[in-house]
Amino acid sequence: MNNGAKGKNGIKVSDKEIMELIQSGDEKAFTELVTRYQDRLLNFVGRIVTDQETAEELIQETFLRIFNQKNSYAPEYAVSTWIYTIALNLARSELRKRKLRRFLSLDFLKEESDFEIPDKTNVAGEGMAPILQKAIDSLPEDYKRAFILCDVQRLPYQQIAEILRVPVGTVKSRINRARAMLRDKLKPYKEIYYELSRGIPQIISIH
Repeated sequence: MNNGAKGKNGIKVSDKEIMELIQSGDEKAFTELVTRYQDRLLNFVGRIVTDQETAEELIQETFLRIFNQKNSYAPEYAVSTWIYTIALNLARSELRKRKLRRFLSLDFLKEESDFEIPDKTNVAGEGMAPILQKAIDSLPEDYKRAFILCDVQRLPYQQIAEILRVPVGTVKSRINRARAMLRDKLKPYKEIYYELSRGIPQIISIH
């Protein structure tokens, strides 16, 4: 976590201290919070909704809600947990709207195609990351969220459990299942498969 902003005396200011300042009406503190979390949230939400423009709109809405609901933050919880929960709820709402739009447009009559691994001859030109991202996008939503929070955002199990509102054991199970599914999908690609076998998908960029 980035808690490294410095106050007037050059002392690092924590997220909770930033929230206290925001609750007291400090606009500069809110700007600092946006700076700390904007890129991480855009990466997180972008991987869920798989649309950059929509992700940017959802992040704007996330920060708007953070500001408007600043007094609802309870200091016994991590600021990051509170923020990620708001962003995740907005992403979930967007996915529900998409499903409804598909239903109303009769898209639900069309069968969704299975995940397809690109031809191995194209891997060198396309790069590894897009292949892995496509595999992640094909995961069931529950597994995908847990995997992204753990292996992309690098959050601890307990915090992920608080964000997803499920037991830690469920979080671990979903992450392990997601990794196993990705290993199966990516077996043709030795480099990616090797990283996932170690449980550390280093080729995913966090930024």
